[in-house]
Amino acid sequence: MLNSTHRTIVSLAFLFVIVGSGLAAEERKPSGKPNVLILFTDDQRADTIAALGNDSIITPNLDKLAERGCHVSSAYCLGANMGAVCRPSRNMLLSGRTYFRWSNPTDGSRPENNAPAIANTLPAVFNAAGYETYHHGKQGNTAQLIHKQFAHTHYLDDFADRWSMEAGRKVVDDAISFLTTRNKPESPWLMYLAFATPHDPRAASPEALAMYDAQEISLPENVKDSHPFDNGSVIGRDEWTAVWPRTNQVLRDQLHDYYATITTIDSHIGRLLADLESRGQLDDTLIVFTSDHGLGMGSHGLMGKQNVYEDGYKAPMVIAGPGVRHGVAPDPVYLMDMFPTLCELTGVDVPEGLDGRSFAPMLTSDTKGPRDAVLLSYTQTQRAIRMGNWKLIRYPKINRNQLFNLADDPAELNDLSDDPTQSSRVAELMARMRQLQSEQGDTLPLISESPSSGEFIPPQVEIAASELPPLHASQPGERDLQMTDMVGRAKGSEGKPFTVLLKDGEKLSAIAVGLTRTSPASVSALRFDVIGSDNRDESRRTVIAGDPNARWMPLLDQMHRQQIAGIHGAAGTIVNQLGFTVDNGKSVPAWGNASDESPFQVMYGDFPYRKGDPQPTFKGFCGTIVESSGTSLIESLGILYLPVE
Repeated sequence: MLNSTHRTIVSLAFLFVIVGSGLAAEERKPSGKPNVLILFTDDQRADTIAALGNDSIITPNLDKLAERGCHVSSAYCLGANMGAVCRPSRNMLLSGRTYFRWSNPTDGSRPENNAPAIANTLPAVFNAAGYETYHHGKQGNTAQLIHKQFAHTHYLDDFADRWSMEAGRKVVDDAISFLTTRNKPESPWLMYLAFATPHDPRAASPEALAMYDAQEISLPENVKDSHPFDNGSVIGRDEWTAVWPRTNQVLRDQLHDYYATITTIDSHIGRLLADLESRGQLDDTLIVFTSDHGLGMGSHGLMGKQNVYEDGYKAPMVIAGPGVRHGVAPDPVYLMDMFPTLCELTGVDVPEGLDGRSFAPMLTSDTKGPRDAVLLSYTQTQRAIRMGNWKLIRYPKINRNQLFNLADDPAELNDLSDDPTQSSRVAELMARMRQLQSEQGDTLPLISESPSSGEFIPPQVEIAASELPPLHASQPGERDLQMTDMVGRAKGSEGKPFTVLLKDGEKLSAIAVGLTRTSPASVSALRFDVIGSDNRDESRRTVIAGDPNARWMPLLDQMHRQQIAGIHGAAGTIVNQLGFTVDNGKSVPAWGNASDESPFQVMYGDFPYRKGDPQPTFKGFCGTIVESSGTSLIESLGILYLPVE
């Protein structure tokens, strides 16, 4: 349930869509082709619109859209060749082609991570049809080659904007500015707004955060404390965003921020729709709301999108506008089918060579969709087929199947793959899966001759005591500095010390801590990554799990023997800069621009060597963990080293 004291506030403060407002229609587009607005969020589960059945989330503007539009209830991301599922998803949306066409080419050319900017992409086709095209949104893991084909393209700063809570506001403000200052006011327009959230960092507004009580949030019925086997991505980047075991409290805390971030996006979408209403353009605009994929958020014991369960790969999709019926379109479609669908709905010729298929008839009348089955894929480790009410998941590296009847078991809890009465169905679905692979250019064998066991034991680490004195923060609230326990929950009672060790003789190369303030007295760590390496140019080993190539990690130049004197940063509503203070007094920032609000600095007070002395070998970090309501909190932090003899 929602925080009931805020229900009235929601309806008044967050509902911006104006229905029958009587505002002057001063900028109505001349009759002809409709405008097109694509609202594309990042990492948003299909079950995160209140009007579609989620009583725990607040989305008044998406609710209004759903009430007048068509809910495409089985919209899927086809798959990904990387952990950043968002990149191939966005490339497929804008190219209308499967990612196998450029990541697994059959002509001997080098595999690419981006679809080529050829003549029949979505922006190129709509440019040629007389539309003024506009793009704004996230920069990392996107279809950057195709973005260049929009007449207007803008990016968020992946650091400053995304950590500022203002990313959604900026995207919408700039979109409204575009509508006001268009180069071709008499032509129709197409806008593709690629929001960067609710992907972490989950920068929800304070108003949205206050609307939720974590204890009243209903959990999905398929949450588990861990995944029962190794699906090929049980310890990937996204899986380190929550501790093991994934307790109900851990997941409610996660959903609290996740839902609040979606509510924040909803408010900005409402502002844009209200602006269209005031211009008299709302009824002339085809509006598509969807996301690049879903997100685990504890379902099946998984946090990320690197899985082919419904929670990971199904996206929300609502379409409203001229000619679109109200109701539900239940047949499965791909996100890449949106491109030819928009062409058909706007009267633009559908280009040749697309893998996407138009589902416009589903939107204009109650007819069947263009596909009898869809293939889902993740790297070389997972394949799935959805055909009718049945879904078969195949794990080729461990020769394992899962079979679900989605009509009876939409949460995918009852695996029927070992039921002898279903053996012929499994064989039928496997055969159809291979057909779809062939059609879409997927060459992955579905059987391994030397499969791995698939066993998965969630990380659990005994925390070793440290004999070194700890660091202490210089601002109040240090006991509330919460660490996302990347290697397992601390064992023991309050005050248990811990030590993170590097490999013997290995120099410290980098550290990154992602922090976000969740209340005036609490700063939660989103990530805590330590990298060890002798040379910054060599491949780096992640000591505490994380992506060693992430752009926001600072690197210390070992060639210049910089000595760590402390960890510094600046705290505002969001801590958006964190880095090192080195021995020459200069800072090595981690990301973004620091806020001037509430600066803090964590220093090692009596660092036991002088400038010019031989540098000790750093071994890791030490400190004290405080147990609070089942959550591991960092009370203090220090540097562990071997003194020079």
